[in-house]
Amino acid sequence: MRLYRLRSRTGFCIYSEQGRDCGKFINDLRNSPLKFFGLSVRGERLYGYVGSGDFKHLCRLAEEHKLVCEKIDEKGAAKSFRPFKRRIGLVIGFFLSIGIVAFLSDRVMIIEIGGNETIPDERIMSHLEDTGIFIGSRISSVNLRRAEKQIAAMDKDIDWVGIKHIGSRVTVEINEMTSPPEMERKNTPCNIISSHDAQITGVKVYSGMLIPMVGDGVKKGDVLISGVVDTKYGRSFYVHSIGEITGIYTEKMTFSEKYVTEEKVCTGEVCAKALKIFGHKLIYSPAELPTGDYEYSETEERVTFLGISLPLYKITGHYRLTENRSITVTKEQAEQNIAKRAEKFEHNFLDGDMTVINRDIEKKYDKNGATFVYTYTIEGEIGEEKMILAKYEEFGGAATEEQPKEAN
Repeated sequence: MRLYRLRSRTGFCIYSEQGRDCGKFINDLRNSPLKFFGLSVRGERLYGYVGSGDFKHLCRLAEEHKLVCEKIDEKGAAKSFRPFKRRIGLVIGFFLSIGIVAFLSDRVMIIEIGGNETIPDERIMSHLEDTGIFIGSRISSVNLRRAEKQIAAMDKDIDWVGIKHIGSRVTVEINEMTSPPEMERKNTPCNIISSHDAQITGVKVYSGMLIPMVGDGVKKGDVLISGVVDTKYGRSFYVHSIGEITGIYTEKMTFSEKYVTEEKVCTGEVCAKALKIFGHKLIYSPAELPTGDYEYSETEERVTFLGISLPLYKITGHYRLTENRSITVTKEQAEQNIAKRAEKFEHNFLDGDMTVINRDIEKKYDKNGATFVYTYTIEGEIGEEKMILAKYEEFGGAATEEQPKEAN
């Protein structure tokens, strides 16, 4: 309390109406326990400052010496807060706001995650919660360096983790574990065989011995480029066959569409609203849970105030009622649906290096639906590697072929 009076001071002026001298009063003032500042004598008047709580005692002392004591001005916290003396709500709100700021300054308000490409944010947030880092947790109670090591140890897909905080914002940087590229073994003896029954239209051989020529017909599994090379001296050695063989072949696909099918349709929606703060949900608009089948989804929106993101989220839960209903399509609609599925198949699987030369469609109808058989005539790559397991001498000696094995 003494510190409060020292910080608040009141200016005074002391003088005598009968022309008395203030010298004795000054001596008594210096010997008194009153705290005063900046005494100065101007003419027959004494000026100075005294603690606001000691002004009444100063007036009594002046009356004892038959002097007049007047208040000049007042400075300090007492004067600043006096207008709010009867406004208790403002005072409480002021100190409450200070307490809230002090409380939130040591709490995690925002978590930002970066550097992750294949690992979802939800998975990283789960790891952070396991180490004690979540919205609303105390920053001072978490060892960030230890949390980094724990997260890297508990997830095999994470190579490195960096966690730092600036105020109430926690930033998490992730380096994902990258698997080394699969090494292509170029020294493993192998043949290139045909993947389809086809007619060869083009060949490029970089290693190995070509068996059929352009225009020849081959069956699935026939050797196109042999990894067994014969020398003019009557000896053989194995090589890794490398080449590009293109051919014309056919591919069949069957698409069916029923006239009557059962599908799930949405018959209504019920919403529930809640607020989430520091990981806890407070439902303020509950919804009556529907009976029967339904699908649930949730949307989350962060609450902002004056452009500042708050640790408060507005959550809306959607309950979509579903019901199985029979859907009936006409013959023309069934044909359109099949055409869309065939177009999607061609776009996903027959693009790239393949060229569709011809497309034949065999249409079949019955009382249940329609079935279309698509026969594609395609020109594309038909060669695929097949490993040769063999025992052969280190310096090109004769080789004996064992059971072939599919290349990985």
